Amino acid sequence: MAATRGTRAMQPDDRLLPETRWVSWVIVAILVPAVVVLWGLPNMTTDLWAWWIEPDMTAIFMGAGYGAGAYFFTCVALSSRWHPASAGVLCAATFAALMLIPTLIHYDRFNHGDAPFLAAFAFYAWVSVYIVSPVLVTAIWVRNQRTDPRRPDPGELVVSPVVRRLAQVVAAGALVAAALFLISPGIAIDVWPWQLTPLAARVLACFTAQVGLGSLLLSLDGRWSSWRLLLRTFLVATALLLVGVLRAWSDFDPNRAGT
Repeated sequence: MAATRGTRAMQPDDRLLPETRWVSWVIVAILVPAVVVLWGLPNMTTDLWAWWIEPDMTAIFMGAGYGAGAYFFTCVALSSRWHPASAGVLCAATFAALMLIPTLIHYDRFNHGDAPFLAAFAFYAWVSVYIVSPVLVTAIWVRNQRTDPRRPDPGELVVSPVVRRLAQVVAAGALVAAALFLISPGIAIDVWPWQLTPLAARVLACFTAQVGLGSLLLSLDGRWSSWRLLLRTFLVATALLLVGVLRAWSDFDPNRAGT
């Protein structure tokens, strides 16, 4: 009987599991302070963030990404359905795992030891989050993925094969760029519109990889309901980024094609 009840409990009815909802709220609580510091106070990272970030545009870029993440996980926590969040949750787990790479390579650049209290706190929180969250969020994804019916609802819009192929092209470009920037940050430093350090280049590579993986996962799912939330999240990130560009325009190098 217990096995039967367990089987029924995980039938593909597309419900969002309670543990997914609570983990989403925890992630939102972690991301909101990051947005306040990076996007709102980019010139105060020396005292408030895990490492000193310069110029401000790099902090604003990261803050825009975290702001979009806070929007995404708020939507997940308020939802009753799982599959619209599936691709984004897996992307978040992958992003968190990748962020350990620049953390370990550039450990000496981070605020620890005799750093200001809030900056050191941010560093240890950074390390803890990026150690725990890849395992926790992946486990949540695996468990909740069992409820995905993996088929369109009756009468649901379906994304055309042309658009899905275009998403695969975007995914390939983003993933290749992310890999190059992670392996050789000098490439990103040479082409990026504003000045980057090797640590910043590798961190931005992780954000780029997240976009690439999201595009790839969406290209494999024709349901419009699977695309909608991630596209809205991308628009939120873009809006925050564009406002940030206006605030930090002096950080851009007008002689670079990337600008």
